Amino acid sequence: MQIYDYLILSNTTAKSTNGNTYQFQIPATYYNEKRSSVAQVEMCQLRLSDSGSNVSTYITTNLGMNNVYHAKGKRVLGLITDEQPLAISTPARPDNIEITFHKGDDTTSQPTNFILALKFSYGNQIETSQIIQSQY
Repeated sequence: MQIYDYLILSNTTAKSTNGNTYQFQIPATYYNEKRSSVAQVEMCQLRLSDSGSNVSTYITTNLGMNNVYHAKGKRVLGLITDEQPLAISTPARPDNIEITFHKGDDTTSQPTNFILALKFSYGNQIETSQIIQSQY
């Protein structure tokens, strides 16, 4: 059985912004410590308002374990499409999440408004530990 955590992030709930990067602090008490130390995160829903030429096409993040390649060295969380979302591996229970929106030309953009739902999936803790140990 899969176990999920959902986080809802928005431009109004960001702790701070650093340029066009939104920063969110997630309290440790939100998470159940009995879950696996590795999770998969995906952008499961997004409501976005862009204006004028400020049209976002993808989102990068500080999450991930270098398993998403982008020529510019960014960790891509997802493309803004109606297609199947990316599911990237990440250390579980992050306390700091950074989100940056990008245009098609790779420049950053700041949407007028956004609400982003992230879905964290955890596998069986014992099975996950065995898989990770067998790969190293």
